[in-house]
Amino acid sequence: MEAETKPAIDRASAEYWQDVWRGAPLPRPVEPHDKSLRNHVRRAIDGFLAWALAGRSWTPLRLIEVGCGHSVWLPYFACEHGFAVAGLDYSEVGCLSARGLLSRGGIEGEIRRGDLWAPPEDWLGAFDIVFTNGLVEHFQPTASVLTALAQLLRPGGLMITLVPNMAGWPGDATRLLNRPVFDIHVPLDAAQLADAHRAASLEVQHCDYLCYMNFGVVNLKDAPGGGAVRLAKYLAWGAMVALSAATWWLEDHRLISPRPNRRTSPYIACLARKFANGGER
Repeated sequence: MEAETKPAIDRASAEYWQDVWRGAPLPRPVEPHDKSLRNHVRRAIDGFLAWALAGRSWTPLRLIEVGCGHSVWLPYFACEHGFAVAGLDYSEVGCLSARGLLSRGGIEGEIRRGDLWAPPEDWLGAFDIVFTNGLVEHFQPTASVLTALAQLLRPGGLMITLVPNMAGWPGDATRLLNRPVFDIHVPLDAAQLADAHRAASLEVQHCDYLCYMNFGVVNLKDAPGGGAVRLAKYLAWGAMVALSAATWWLEDHRLISPRPNRRTSPYIACLARKFANGGER
């Protein structure tokens, strides 16, 4: 049975993302073979994506990232996995940054500014993979935005969803240090994210925590407070980032083997398939 697509409440907004991306420098590209400490988290995400895509056959090879503003992952998917890539974002500044990132890598790809609730008709059912990173947790109910995303998938296509672990310690830290940013998220744990995919008539193949620790996901941009309060917040954040980096170093040198978990992990990753007949088996 197909889930009904209903408008969802957007806890952020196009204007919010316009402000976030306006004037921000383009981020460095993803380099999976970079063994430096600063690349630890990206290597973990690359490892997950390589595992998720291994042994799968795609004809044609088409991937769309929704919420592609300022994302380094479209060039990554084109270069590392050979996908033809496209992007959709409702922020014009976000679209410009996505085009700039593709252009920097000499990669062809179509970036459109548009509304997920009224997507371009020629993109309906047109993609083998729909990828989002830090998108669905801004909408409520979660199943509604996943249902809208699934419209872009061909039958049998794969949805890859990454969200921050706002129900764990990264979310607790965000709530304490920057409550306005916490409030634009829907805190989800892995079970809730999986259930939302099922409610959107998708077959969940995997849903679990990703990476052991990265308090760098805590966003202090425009955090309330001034003077000593603001300084204290940045000192606390710096200590948490240093703890994360120390953990990465120990892990990279195989001195510890920490497991991703619901408390410390920065991300949750879900893989779900659109049923071949468009509904439940």
